[in-house]
Amino acid sequence: MDDWFEIRVVARDVHAILEPGHWEQVISYLILGKESAVLFDTGMGIADIHGVVSGLTDKPLTVVNSHYHWDHIGDNHRFDHIAIHETEASLLEEDAPAELLREAMRAENFWGVPPPDFDPGSYCILPSKADHLLRDGDVLDLGDRRLQVLHTPGHSPGSICLLSEEEQLLFTADTVYAGPVYVQFEDSDLGEYHESMGRLSCLASRLELVLPGHNQTPLEPDILVEMAEGFEQIVSGGATYRMTDSAWGPLRQYEFMQFSVLLPLHA
Repeated sequence: MDDWFEIRVVARDVHAILEPGHWEQVISYLILGKESAVLFDTGMGIADIHGVVSGLTDKPLTVVNSHYHWDHIGDNHRFDHIAIHETEASLLEEDAPAELLREAMRAENFWGVPPPDFDPGSYCILPSKADHLLRDGDVLDLGDRRLQVLHTPGHSPGSICLLSEEEQLLFTADTVYAGPVYVQFEDSDLGEYHESMGRLSCLASRLELVLPGHNQTPLEPDILVEMAEGFEQIVSGGATYRMTDSAWGPLRQYEFMQFSVLLPLHA
């Protein structure tokens, strides 16, 4: 196994592939079925996640991207089959902003030692092309496991979660995690995020685990209810915030127990 990654079995035939050596603490998931497998996101591309996955399964595999942001598509180019929500498919084929990547690869952003062959100065995200476009309600059948696609816009227009109803698992990527959630981007949408969290919170009583795309995993399903209530407070004007400096300039930060919400000054 590559030392860059930490592998944890978080549920039956579900491997969390963590990248704890960078402050982003990205988490991808290898979800195994009887006949095929899904890799939910491909991480930052700092090390070869394809090699890790190949060591864990030889089943036919499809990459499912939760959304198009660079830290979740970094190794897409190593895989033959890629699926993403239809609204973001064309964005996989575009170059990630060079300035953003340079900032992300600064030495102080690393908490661990990168692979010896990794060069931050030449780091880039290679374009990839989806061969499967996803819509809300689509079902990915892995044989003995079915994953339902939930379109959960807000963080980005095409953000998705994957629901394994039989296993009572929800894979949430950047829509739900413990920590600051980002709603400050040009294509983020507070109203859509609010609606998405209302939808996800209705699932909480039927779930065992929430499996997010950053920081710690797994999480208890109560975070879905807390986030839905937090977004309701923000939208209704009942939440307070503080100003915080960030790489995107000054932002509003609304703080709750398990998470916070970052929004632009004028939204």
